Amino acid sequence: MSSILRSSQLRDNILSSFPVRFLKKQLGLSTAKLLDPRSCEKRLFTTEVQELRKKVAETSSVLIFDVETTGFYHKDHRIIEFALCDLSGGKNSTFETLVNPERTVPEHIERLINIGTDLVCKPDIPRFSEVIPALLAFVRSRQAPGKPILWVAHNARFDVWFLAQEFDRCSAQIPADWLFLDTLSLARKLLKEDGKNRSIKLEALRKHYDIRSDDAAHRAMRDVMILSQVFQKMTFDLKLTYEELLNDAKKASEFRKAS
Repeated sequence: MSSILRSSQLRDNILSSFPVRFLKKQLGLSTAKLLDPRSCEKRLFTTEVQELRKKVAETSSVLIFDVETTGFYHKDHRIIEFALCDLSGGKNSTFETLVNPERTVPEHIERLINIGTDLVCKPDIPRFSEVIPALLAFVRSRQAPGKPILWVAHNARFDVWFLAQEFDRCSAQIPADWLFLDTLSLARKLLKEDGKNRSIKLEALRKHYDIRSDDAAHRAMRDVMILSQVFQKMTFDLKLTYEELLNDAKKASEFRKAS
């Protein structure tokens, strides 16, 4: 069976699954709008091909993700944008959506990420309860049989706290085979090895690795694509195996103990 046919069947299976059919019904989205890359505010799946330089793992799924929020404390604030990229690449390897937080977005947050109340507090922007079914379906479609999902974020504690809080609000559970890795720990190891004193913020790492970014806005998918490259370069420099990365990963509940 050709790869094109397999990709087409996978797409059709996802779009015909109950969670996605439910989401389409709730939001009034057609399949064309769901997949149309021009439908930026409504789409949950993108069909662009992500050509990353190196696969970190060939037998398991590595998902780079990022969230944007209304504030910095997960118990008081909400997710307003969610994005992820599967490092295995191919069609439908990214997932992104704005999220209706059902509250106002503070002005200082709007200035920082260019997402305001008027953009997300609209009937056609899904609430997180409406995002969860499509997210679960997407992740299952990318998951290798019998293998865990390795989620990767920079300062993952922040992202995992918010993700777990949103799942709790929806009376949903984060799957037990989802493990989370914080690239801050990799950046610290890298600094220790080269003996240099420099920032380990994502933007500093982007400049260190000379990674180009044409978009100056602090948005979820921009940060995901930058971290995808930073992560691969750091794991190469540190000579880390996939098994070593898994050993450093934690379940969401372990991050929450420190909250």
